[in-house]
Amino acid sequence: MTPPSVSKEERREQIIRAAVACFARKGYHLTTMDDIVAESGLSKGSLYWHFKNKKDLLIKVMGWYFDQMVADAEPVLAQISDAVEQLKMVLLMFSQVMASDDPLLKIFVDFYAETRSDPDVLNALRRTMEPYFETIGGIIRQGIDDGKLKPVDPRQMTASLMAAFDGMFLYRMILGDMLDWQATAQQFSEVILAGLQAKEK
Repeated sequence: MTPPSVSKEERREQIIRAAVACFARKGYHLTTMDDIVAESGLSKGSLYWHFKNKKDLLIKVMGWYFDQMVADAEPVLAQISDAVEQLKMVLLMFSQVMASDDPLLKIFVDFYAETRSDPDVLNALRRTMEPYFETIGGIIRQGIDDGKLKPVDPRQMTASLMAAFDGMFLYRMILGDMLDWQATAQQFSEVILAGLQAKEK
């Protein structure tokens, strides 16, 4: 019986998942392409057919993860019509990520660190962030138009929220279980929402 063929997309995802496992276990700089070959069970030729080098893989790994997060959020947010409730859901999702043990979270620091010296990684990060600016900024803008949120700059507010959660994740890596990070994120979310909501007339 002929085995089913594997699509290009499936093979790329297989390699990406292998890279995630290696980057999370050893860190980006200590991981070699040979490590990823061994983890994936594929040939080195197959790996290089799909990805140019380790940096290319790192960029694709992070893009894949951010795309998944946006894709998971969109159908949930589509079921909510009120902008304030949508924003609450976004903050809840961020809070849940803070409690996650997803191995991809361990790669964020390596990815962000590479932006200091590599313009390709910096530009890739900016591209992957843009859907978040569009989605969250759009929710904030709608809330302002509906008179339910204060007239803040939507893009600046989005950047502040994303930066705050990135900072919490960094502190989580430093402090470990010294704090309940999901509770910390939820408390931050409640304070932000209280400050953003417009007073009822």
